[in-house]
Parts: sequence; structure tokens; C-alpha cells
Amino acid sequence: MRTSTANWAAFASSITGEVVTASSDDYDDARAIWNGDVDRRPLAVVRAAGVDDVVNTVHYAREADLPLAVRGGGHSYPGHSTCDDGLVIDLSRMRSVELDPHTEYVNAQGGALLGSVDNVTVPRGLVTPAGIVSHTGLGGLALGGGIGYTTRSFGLTCDQFVRLRIVTASGEVLWVSETENPDLFWALRGGGGNFGVVTDFVLRTHKLGPVYSGRLFYRMSDAVDVIVGVSEIMKRAPRETSVTFSLGINPAATPLADSGLGERLLAINIVHRGEPDHDIIGEIRAFRKALFDNVKTQDFLSIQRYYDKVSDRGFGWYMKSGHTRELSRGFAERMVESCLEYRKIASPSVPKEVYAIQSLGGAASDVPEDASAYSGRAAQWHCAIEVGFTTADERDRIVDWTKETWSETQKHLDMKTSYVNLSFDDGDLTSVYGEQKLQRLQKIKGVYDPDNLFKFNTNIEPNV
Repeated sequence: MRTSTANWAAFASSITGEVVTASSDDYDDARAIWNGDVDRRPLAVVRAAGVDDVVNTVHYAREADLPLAVRGGGHSYPGHSTCDDGLVIDLSRMRSVELDPHTEYVNAQGGALLGSVDNVTVPRGLVTPAGIVSHTGLGGLALGGGIGYTTRSFGLTCDQFVRLRIVTASGEVLWVSETENPDLFWALRGGGGNFGVVTDFVLRTHKLGPVYSGRLFYRMSDAVDVIVGVSEIMKRAPRETSVTFSLGINPAATPLADSGLGERLLAINIVHRGEPDHDIIGEIRAFRKALFDNVKTQDFLSIQRYYDKVSDRGFGWYMKSGHTRELSRGFAERMVESCLEYRKIASPSVPKEVYAIQSLGGAASDVPEDASAYSGRAAQWHCAIEVGFTTADERDRIVDWTKETWSETQKHLDMKTSYVNLSFDDGDLTSVYGEQKLQRLQKIKGVYDPDNLFKFNTNIEPNV
């Protein structure tokens, strides 16, 4: 800790939670985040017990001119949930999730995890659209948009916002909604953590119904035809149906482990809300016979935890992504080619596939483009390369390969917007929001955070 930091003792004593510093026994655990590639040493991690702790930490960071990061689940790919030589507001003690039985709204604190929300809603036959890894933090995901298996049915996570409570850079506590501070409400639906610390979320839920889900596996030699063909089928699919293409899967990590297949595989992950005999499922199955098919009625909680292990803490992670309306044959060919290339350099310790292409559209596209900060409402697909590594040598070769590969791959996308939650590298934010939205966000940032205290995010510079 800096000896020059003023009034430290008074600040530390004001915290009812816990202040963890380098002299604390659990400092290394407290500073660690999900992406094992990020190794930073904050002055202190403040495990906030409530809103007052958040307010006091914001005040102190501002007055002492210290860097300030905010952590919900700690899943930020670039490591925005920590910093060097500053303070981290850790919301892991603020994870309460409750369902209002009258409104069926979810009331979740800022540190809640997606699995905690599902555990409250799904047993009651309800769902709030969110991501696909249960140990992801709700806050970071939702403020950047929030894409998941029920997005086509019900929209993005940020589309479910009813009311939010936020601590701004001045330490003011505000409630925001369509009628309370509506400019800030607009910005928080896709603008990320640029505007303050959201300590409470009130979100809509929806009737889930029975879920029919599983994976179809194919040889990579069939992948181009399957991707293009199934993407055409999805143009007439009901909103209840979501598919995700996963390319580059190692057969050893699948039910085909003993089949003798030496090549990587393509999988289609189907999540269909409704009865198993729906025509669209039959069309997808009939397009090309799968090597393996385990699509059946499943528990949605299990579906939401499917990727938990392969997305575990400790690996180094890097990714690039973008939106598109169409999955062209040229794009599919490039993806398959890249997967075959990646086999030569992949880390043997990381089991995850190379590409993931998730269906969008439906309810997410119902919301007008200018109704929220989130950009890319016209997209029918979100496409990403996600790579993992465990050593510095692996990182050098894999990250360089990914950057070069993505620069070629994105030429086949027909949209320029990208998903802010998966925006890894700093750069021109017009590629995320577009010029007009970015200018509006900069003005709102100038009102609520004119000195850019909240800069550990995909940062929007304030226009004061």
C-alpha cells in the first residue's frame, strides 16, 4: 500500500465488509480473476457488504486519485475487473437473488452470478435471458447486452431491465428506469460499466416451458454444407429455437471419444422451448445425418451449466467476435480452414472449441436500434473465435494467430458492429456502437463521470 495515500485508516474503518491488502493472507485469492492471463496487483480489494461500502470506496478512490475497478463475477476477458495500484470494488458479498411473487420480477444484487438467477427462476418455470456459463457475473454481462439460449425468444438481458440502482462517480446513489434518469437507463443497456457501479437489478422474467436440447455432431468435411444449410433453415425457425455452431471440437471430449475419429468435429447445440416433435427440429436433423444425436427433453439448469467446466478459471483466454446477418459460404469455408490450421498450434491443455456461432434475431431484433446503447439489433448471428493457453509461449503463438485469422475472417461478415462484452482490444468504439450512439454515450458519460473514474471497461471517453 502507498504510504502517501491520505486518510487510509479512516477509509478502511468505514468498510463493513472487508479490505484485503498485500499483507492479507488471502490477497492472492482476492486479486485473482477468471482469465488466468491477467495478473495485476491492486492496492486493495474491497469486498463490499452493501451500498454504503460501494459509496465510500468510490469517494475514496476519487479523492485519493486512485485507479478503480469493479468486479461482479470477474469474467471480463481483458481483465477489466481488476487493476494495478488501485482499488477493486468486489461485489461477491452482494449476491442475493429474490423473485417477487406478485410481479415475477427478479431482484438481484450487483454481484449475483447467472447460476444464482437461474436457481431462483427456473424451478418456478421462469427464465431471465442471460449467458451460457453459470459462473459468469450478471452485472457485467447484462450491462453489455447479454446473449443466451433464450435471446431469440425474449431478447437480450439488458432488454429485461425494469429498474437499476447505481452509484455514480460522485458517490450519488440513483435509481434509473424508463422514467427515472432515462438518459442513464438508455446508456446502461449496452454501455457496460462506464457510468458507475450497479448494485441492484430488477429484471423481467418469462415463462420457460419444456426445453428440448442437445448436440448433433458432424465431421469437419461436412461442416461448410451443414453451417450454410442449417443457417437457411433458421430463417424460418420459430423464436423458440436457438442453435449454436461449435467448430474445432476434439472428439476425445465428446460421446464419440471411442469412435476412432481423429479429426476435429462440428457440433450444433440446439435449444428449443417446446415439444420435441416440432417440424424445425426434424428439418435440421434431416438436412445431414449426424454422427451422434443426443437432442432430447432436458432440464434447463443442466443446459445452462454445460460449458462451465471447459470455461473454467485459470486458463488464459483471448477472443475476437462480430455480428452478421448471413452466414455466407465464404465465411463457413474460412472458419473450417482456420480450425484445421489451429490444430497445429492449439494448447493440449485447453479443451474448448475454436469457433462459436450463436443465433440471434427474434425478440432481440424487435427492439429499435436507437432504443438502447446496445448495437447490432439486425444481426442474426454472433460469431466468435475463443482460444485458450497455459504458458507464455502458447500465448504468443495463439494470440498472434487469432488476431491475424480474425482480420481475414471478419471480411466475410456483413455488419460492422461487435458485441462489447467480447471486445478484447482497445480501439475505435465506432466499430462497437456506431458514430451517433458513441457521441450520445460520450455526452452521458460527461454528465455522470466527467473525470472518467470508471475507465476499466471498454472505455467511453467523456465529452464534458
